[in-house]
Amino acid sequence: MKNVSLYPKFIILIGIIMGIAGLITVGTGIYINSFVTNQLVAQGVVTPEDASIPNTPVTNIPTALSMANIIGHHAAERGGGLTYAQMGRFAVESGDPAGTSNADEALKDANGAPVPNAARDLQLTAAGLVTSLSVSAMAIGLSYGAILLGVAFLLLGVVIVALGYMLLGLITPAVAEKYGISPVADSQTAESTPDSVPAVAGKHGMKSVAN
Repeated sequence: MKNVSLYPKFIILIGIIMGIAGLITVGTGIYINSFVTNQLVAQGVVTPEDASIPNTPVTNIPTALSMANIIGHHAAERGGGLTYAQMGRFAVESGDPAGTSNADEALKDANGAPVPNAARDLQLTAAGLVTSLSVSAMAIGLSYGAILLGVAFLLLGVVIVALGYMLLGLITPAVAEKYGISPVADSQTAESTPDSVPAVAGKHGMKSVAN
């Protein structure tokens, strides 16, 4: 009986571990969500009028993605559709955003030094901002997923613990009495015990077999 009772206890332990893991996952998701949201709020970024969500503080997934899209759109317009890697390091006299990486062909400043390509620098800044906003939106989304997963683990852990106690009650009379479960041992005893002791006729009348 002692060896048999170890299996329900093991199931209960698994349920407790899953419940704890669920609580930790929920807490982690809440912390990540709060941290990323606070970072976005602290920047004080507001979407421009031409954004898909105009004149709105960037504090959540929709506004972060809206801001990232409009930054990428503006950068593409300024860069003539070119990416950072397609632009030269230096500006040219024609103002072409493609620029040049040849210092001899570059536009020179008053000291004769090549002028940096402003369109290329803008692309680098825009790419960093778009990536940052996109990662923030993804982190918030993952935090919601972690919270839901943690709740699922917690509920599953509760169900497993309850199942373990039910199994333990079936083989342990003390636990069965506490939770109102009929133990297997009592049921088997009841089935094996006759309701009445049969009597047989003897020489001196009816007498019990037990006697």
